[in-house]
Amino acid sequence: MATGGVDGDYAALIADLAAFRNDRLQRRPSDRTLAKAADVRPTTVGDWLRGARFPQQIEPLLRVVRAVRAQAERAGLSRDPAAASLFDEQRWRDAYQAEARRRANATRTHVLAEQAHTVLEGLRPGRPLAQVTDPFQLEVHRAIEVGDATGLPQLPRYVPREHDRRLAQVVQRAAAGTSALAVLVGGSSTGKTRACWEALHLLRDRDEPWRLWHPIDPTRPDAVLADIGKVGPYTVVWLNEAQFYLADDALGERVAAGLRELLRDPDRGPVLVLATLWPNHWATLTTRTDPDRHAQARELLDGHDIRVPDAFSETDLKALAEHSAEDPRLREAARYAADGQITQYLAGVPVLMHRYTHAPPITKALIHAAMDARRLGAGPHLPLALLADAAPGYLTDTEWEQTGEDWLERALEYVTTPCNGIPGILVPIKTGTPRNRRTRRAGLASARTGPADGHGPRYRLADYLEQHGRRTRADEIPPIDFWTAAAAHAPRADQAALGRAARSRGLYRDAAQLLKNAATQGDTSAGAALVSLMHAVHPTDRRPAGWVATQVPLTDMDGVSLLLDGLREARADEQLAALLARDPAAQVDISGSGGVLALLRSLRAAGAVEQEAALLGRVLDRSEPVVRDAIEVAWQLDHLRELGAHERVTTLLARDPAARVDIRSGFALTWLLESLRKVGAEEQAAVLAGRIIAEFDLRDTSGVAWLLERFRATGAAERLSALLARNPAARVDIGEAHHVATLLEKLRAIGAHQQVAVLTGRIAAEFDLRDAAGTAVMLAVLKEFGTDRQVAALLARDPAARVELRDAFGLVRLLDGLRAVGAVEQAAVLTERIVGEFALHDASGVDWLLDALRESGAHEAVAALLARNPAAHVDLDDALGVARLLNRLRTLGADEQVAVLLDRDPAAKVCFDSPLGGIVLFRTLQALGADEQAALLVRRLPAAGRFDEFLDIDDHRERFRFGREPDGSPAEPWSWDDLQ
Repeated sequence: MATGGVDGDYAALIADLAAFRNDRLQRRPSDRTLAKAADVRPTTVGDWLRGARFPQQIEPLLRVVRAVRAQAERAGLSRDPAAASLFDEQRWRDAYQAEARRRANATRTHVLAEQAHTVLEGLRPGRPLAQVTDPFQLEVHRAIEVGDATGLPQLPRYVPREHDRRLAQVVQRAAAGTSALAVLVGGSSTGKTRACWEALHLLRDRDEPWRLWHPIDPTRPDAVLADIGKVGPYTVVWLNEAQFYLADDALGERVAAGLRELLRDPDRGPVLVLATLWPNHWATLTTRTDPDRHAQARELLDGHDIRVPDAFSETDLKALAEHSAEDPRLREAARYAADGQITQYLAGVPVLMHRYTHAPPITKALIHAAMDARRLGAGPHLPLALLADAAPGYLTDTEWEQTGEDWLERALEYVTTPCNGIPGILVPIKTGTPRNRRTRRAGLASARTGPADGHGPRYRLADYLEQHGRRTRADEIPPIDFWTAAAAHAPRADQAALGRAARSRGLYRDAAQLLKNAATQGDTSAGAALVSLMHAVHPTDRRPAGWVATQVPLTDMDGVSLLLDGLREARADEQLAALLARDPAAQVDISGSGGVLALLRSLRAAGAVEQEAALLGRVLDRSEPVVRDAIEVAWQLDHLRELGAHERVTTLLARDPAARVDIRSGFALTWLLESLRKVGAEEQAAVLAGRIIAEFDLRDTSGVAWLLERFRATGAAERLSALLARNPAARVDIGEAHHVATLLEKLRAIGAHQQVAVLTGRIAAEFDLRDAAGTAVMLAVLKEFGTDRQVAALLARDPAARVELRDAFGLVRLLDGLRAVGAVEQAAVLTERIVGEFALHDASGVDWLLDALRESGAHEAVAALLARNPAAHVDLDDALGVARLLNRLRTLGADEQVAVLLDRDPAAKVCFDSPLGGIVLFRTLQALGADEQAALLVRRLPAAGRFDEFLDIDDHRERFRFGREPDGSPAEPWSWDDLQ
C-alpha cells in the first residue's frame, strides 16, 4: 500500500467506521456534517474515511468518531457490541499512535512513493494549477493600453458580478468533491473567459493540488478525444469557445459523450469543466432538431449555463468606481464606456468599432466578406484570396470604379493595424510547421509553408466584430462574388459548411458547386448532401448520384452511411450498386467505433448483408477490440446472432466482456444482459449480473431503475433481492425528478414497499424545492407512492415561497400540483409571486402562464399579469414564442397588448431558431391583418437559413424550383452540366 494510505489496525478501524456510517447509517452523518464537527473540509473527511489521507492530529478524528456514534445512538444501534468496540476512543488513540510511528519509520518509502506519484502525474493531461500563471495562454483578452502608464498588472483589477457568484458556487462544489460543469454564455468581450480565470483562484490554495487541461493540439476535438480517458481527479478542463469542441458534426458528439462520462465517473472525480459560448452557439448546441445533430451536446450543456450580461448593472458600476482610482484602464472604461459595456471597452471594442464604421467602402467590403464567411460556417482562419475575390461584389458600380488598383494593399494595412495595444480588425495567422513539437522525425519535415488546403495567407477576424457581423448581417445574403470566391479558395471543411449554408438559403447552384468541391477533396458527407440536393432539383438525373458513388473516398464511416441512405432514398439503385461494388465495408476507417452501428444498419437497409458481416468482422479483428463498452459489445452480439455468425459470437465471448465492461450505464448493462441471454451465454450473464449487484453505482437513479426492471422481467428473484439489499433507495440521486418517479414505479412493481417508503421520505425531506418542474413531479410522486404525512412534510418546507420563478412550464405544473394535493393557499401564494415577479422577457413563458391562469379561472391574476404590460417587455428573439403570445393575447381580448407588441415590429427582429417558428409567426401576422410585417418576415426567411419554410408560402415552391439568387430573384434553370 502506498504510504499516502493507511495500514494495520488503524486501517481496519477507519474502514469499519466508514462501512458502518455508509451502510448501517445510510451515509449519515454526511461528509459535510462530519466536517463541521471536525472543523475541516468535507473532502478531508471523505479522504480520511476512504483511507486516502492520515489525519495530522487525533482530536479532529475523534470528533468524527463521536459524531458517528451520536448518529448510531439516535438510530438505536449503539448497544451493538461491535459498535461499542468501534466507538472506543482509547482504541482509536492506540491505533493512531501506532500508525503515526509506522509512518515515521517509512520516510524512504514515502520518498519513493512521491517520486512515483510525480511520474504518474506527468502522464495525466494538463499542468499543475500552480504553473498556470499566464491568462493570455488561456485566451483571456488583453486589455487596452492607456497613455504612458507603466507598472500595471497584466489584467485590470477584477470587479466580481452576479455571474461570478454563481460560478463560484459551481467551483466550490467541485472543490468539495463533486464533479461539476459551468458554461458561461454571453456575447464577445463580455468577460466570460476572464470570469473563468478568476474562478481558478478558488482552487489554487486547496490541500488537493489541482491541474488544468486546455486541449488544443492537433485540433481541439481531436485533443479531447486523444486524452480524455487519462483525465484524473482534481482536474480543470478548460473549454474556451466550446463550439470548437462540440459543434463539429463528425467529432463534436464524441467529445460531448466523453465529457458526460467524465463528469459522472466517481473514480475520476472531482473534475471541473469550464466552458464559454456565445448565445448563438448555445442555441445551436442545445436546440433539438430533426435530425438531432447535437443530442449529446444538449444533454451535456442543458441546465449548466451561467449568463454573462452585456453590461454592468448600476451596482456593478458603483463597485467599479471604488476601484477605478487604482488602475487608469478602469478609470478610462468607467468614464467612456457606453451603456455600461465596461469589459468590451477594456478589450478595445470602441476603437475597433470606430475603425470598422469609418473604413473606406472597399475596406469595409473586405471586412463584410470576413464577417459573412464566419457566420455562414467558415473556420476562423480565412484565406486572403477568398476575401480579396469576394470584396468587390459588395460594392456598387460607382464605388468599384472609384477604387484604386492598390486597394488590397491599403485595405490590409488598415485592417491589420493594432488598436490601443490590442490586435487589429484582421489578425494575420502564422502558418508553417508548428513550433516545439516532435510531429515527425528530424530531417523529414515538410517544406511547405502553408496549410494543406486553402493555400496562401490567412487572417482571423476580431471576435467582437465577428459577433457584430452575426447580429447585424443576419438578414444579408452575400453577393455572387462571395460564393464564387468561396468555391475557388475556401478550405475543404469550409466548402462543405458554406455549401450547406448556401442550400439553406436557397442558393442551390452555389451550394451544389461547393458541395461538389468538398466531395472532390474527400468529404464523403458533402457527397451525400450533394446527392440529396441534386435529387430535389432534378429527380430523374442520376448523373450526380453516379459521380458521387464512384468518386468520393470511402474511409469516413458517417459519410458512407449517409451516402448509402441518400442513394437508397433517391431510389438510385444502379448508383447504390456501384457504391457497394467498391466494397465500403473494407475501406472505412474503424479506428473510432462511434459510427459503426449506423453503417451496419445502412448496409443492412441496402441489402448488403455480406458487407455487413465483413465490416463486423473487421471490428472484431482489430488489434485493440473494444470490450469495455457495454453498448458496443451488446450490438455486436446482436448483429452476429442475426447474421448467424456463431463462430464470431464465440470469439467475442472468449474475450470475457462480462468481466471487463464498465459497470456504469444501467441502460447499456440491461441491453448487454439481454444480448448475452439471446446467444446462450448464461454463465457470462451471471458473471455480469454479479458484478452489477456488487459494483454498480447506486447514485445513478435511472440506471438502478433499468436494472430492477431487467431483473424483474427475467424472473431473477435472487439478483433482485441482492440489489435491493444494498438499499438503493437511500443512495440514489434524487435531483432528477422524472428518474426518481420511474424508480418508484419499478420499486412498487416488485413489491419493495420499504424501499418506496425510504425514497419517498427522502423526497419529502431533501428534494431541492427551487426546481419548479421537479417539485411538481415530486408532489405527484408523493401523492401516488407516499403518505399524506410525507406530502404535508414537503409542503411544510414551503415550496411556493422557495421555488425559482424561471421555468414557466414548471411553474404551471407546480400550480396544478399544489391544487391537486389541496394546497390552495400555497397555490395562491405562488400565483401572487408569479404575477408580481416573473421576468417578462420570455414570450413563451408569458404565454404558458396566461393560458394556465385563464384555465384555472384566475381572471384577476390574468388581469394583473397583463397590467405589467408584457407586450412591451418580452424579448423578440423567439419567432415561435412571439407568435404564441400574439395568439394568446388575441384570445384574451387584450387588443391593446397585441397593438403594443406589433408596434415593436417583431417581424424585423425575431430570430428563427425554433423549427417552423417563422411560418407560424407569418400565419399569425396574416390573421391579425399585419400584412406589411408578414411580407417582411417572408423576405427575411431565406437569409435566416429557412428557405424550406419560405417555399411553403404562396407559389414559392414552383417559382423557386431551381433555387434563388442572392438578390432574391428566382434562379434560372441550371443542371449538373453547369457545375465545374
